[in-house]
Amino acid sequence: MPIDIYDFLRDLAIDLGVIYIFAYLIYYRRYGDRDMTITLALFNLFLFTIVITMTKTEFNLAAGFALFAILSIISLRSVNIKKIEVGYLFGAITLGLINGISMDNYLLLALCNIVIVGGTALLDCKWLLRHSVLTEITLDGVSATDLKDRDCLRKRVEDLHKLPVVQLDIQKFNAAKGTVKLAARLLL
Repeated sequence: MPIDIYDFLRDLAIDLGVIYIFAYLIYYRRYGDRDMTITLALFNLFLFTIVITMTKTEFNLAAGFALFAILSIISLRSVNIKKIEVGYLFGAITLGLINGISMDNYLLLALCNIVIVGGTALLDCKWLLRHSVLTEITLDGVSATDLKDRDCLRKRVEDLHKLPVVQLDIQKFNAAKGTVKLAARLLL
């Protein structure tokens, strides 16, 4: 299948424009994480070039499976990545994939891009879902009977941090010292 340079440049321009909105205007402006922003853009760009190569050349199925097997060797397990970053990473990968397959149906292509970018902007906005932080807290002067009164523990944590507590889990209790280690999710 011959490669039309104008189709390639058009698809690349669409992909670069969409990933700019997704990675920079949405992610970077909210989180300020330069490394993750570049990671999102690079994953998108790399996948875009892989997919467009696979769809526009005599790239057989075995070579495609081999390529994705090589890519699967890359492991993010050793990297401390947040759940929200995983979502953004899948979004960047999806954008690279749908923009790289050179759809002839531009309405469908636009709708797919709008759903991913618009959905991300909407779902990750501060007014829809408030941000929270998970923290570990150690309280002193706690008895075994105090552990039964979760509302009292919640009130102590809220008074300590001046933030509402939405989740409170007891991690460890030391009866001899009268301390309790808690995991608390606080609304910001």
